[in-house]
Amino acid sequence: MNAPGTAPVSDRRSPVTRLLVFGGIALILSGMLLGEVFAIFISHAASAQIRREWIGSMIPAIEQRDLAAASTDYGRIEELLERRGRIMDTHSHLIAYGFLAIVLALLQPLNKYSERVRLALALCIVAGGLIQSVSVFVSYWTTPPVRDAILIASAAGGTLVLVGVLGTIAGLRGISSRSNFNAQTSRLLSSASSQILLRIGALLILAGMVFGFYYAWVFVTQHEPQQISLLHSALQAAVSRNNTAATSSITAHRSLQSKIAIVTAAHSHVIEMGTMAVLLGFVQNFVLLSDRWKRRWAILFCIGGGVMPICTYSASIFGLVPAGFAHTFGIMSGRPVPMNSGTHHEQLATSPDGCRPLADCDRHCGWIGARCRSTIQHSAGAAVPGALDSGRAGFAKRCPAGYRGR
Repeated sequence: MNAPGTAPVSDRRSPVTRLLVFGGIALILSGMLLGEVFAIFISHAASAQIRREWIGSMIPAIEQRDLAAASTDYGRIEELLERRGRIMDTHSHLIAYGFLAIVLALLQPLNKYSERVRLALALCIVAGGLIQSVSVFVSYWTTPPVRDAILIASAAGGTLVLVGVLGTIAGLRGISSRSNFNAQTSRLLSSASSQILLRIGALLILAGMVFGFYYAWVFVTQHEPQQISLLHSALQAAVSRNNTAATSSITAHRSLQSKIAIVTAAHSHVIEMGTMAVLLGFVQNFVLLSDRWKRRWAILFCIGGGVMPICTYSASIFGLVPAGFAHTFGIMSGRPVPMNSGTHHEQLATSPDGCRPLADCDRHCGWIGARCRSTIQHSAGAAVPGALDSGRAGFAKRCPAGYRGR
């Protein structure tokens, strides 16, 4: 039986939960890193190359009514667009699978299956998400014989994720009779850093949705008709051998497409940052940092996550200077994510007054490779060896017999 005041056994972090949280954060961080690399080093160069293909090759081929050359030029443009699409697919899939892993980690205390089965399902989710994302990325640079194998691997990765999700859903049957989900959620959101991340995350999601509704109206009423009109004007001018008008229309068309891409990125990124903030709010008590440092990292993440989409949108109006600030704040919002690397360690059950069972000390030291060497004064008044020396304040607090401080 649990000692009075202890947390239930389900509160202890199982290897399954740690795998899903740590794996999910690793996937998110990988997706964010790929997005930054693409935005800084690839996106602008690819957009300029597409513009050069239109002006330098496509329009002259249309003017000369050279169908073969026009087809070849369009093929090169299509190839550049396909490369962009593959990279963005990988970026979005990595982050989405990371979100999925963290959400399913929060539901593990409610899963009725054995730990071995849950561990297998967790491996399916993390490994499957990684396999499919990498396969989508690699498939662009492979030749047809190898590409077929890569596409099979991508399908296998997606199947693994599907098996993991369906298995987890099956294990959640009858949760109302197995656990108090409200109490579990309240405990996860009890820290100050969790409250900061949850509230700011909800505001970011709301702002992204409102902006999305607004831009949907702008796109349908303005940007989409402008795209069609500019492309039609460019083709008509090229057929009429008016190179100047055709070049002007294509330049305007490419600028409008870049603006649409940037505004859409701002919309999606603010929602993704809000979602990430909410999910990180649920895993703050997994993190082996002091409350002060967790608050600092949470504030840093919220600042970066909120300002980055604003700078991204400003880049569609003012050019590359706001884009540089967007990359800076994007890196700022990415830095707090590794703080959760401590989630692969085990967090011990605690009593309501913040004390932990001394019996867990040796086992916990086995996880983090530290030595249990400190002592702590208990309510009985004696110094009890075996408390974990983590360098934090609060070890001199008086706890009930058999417990140690945070």
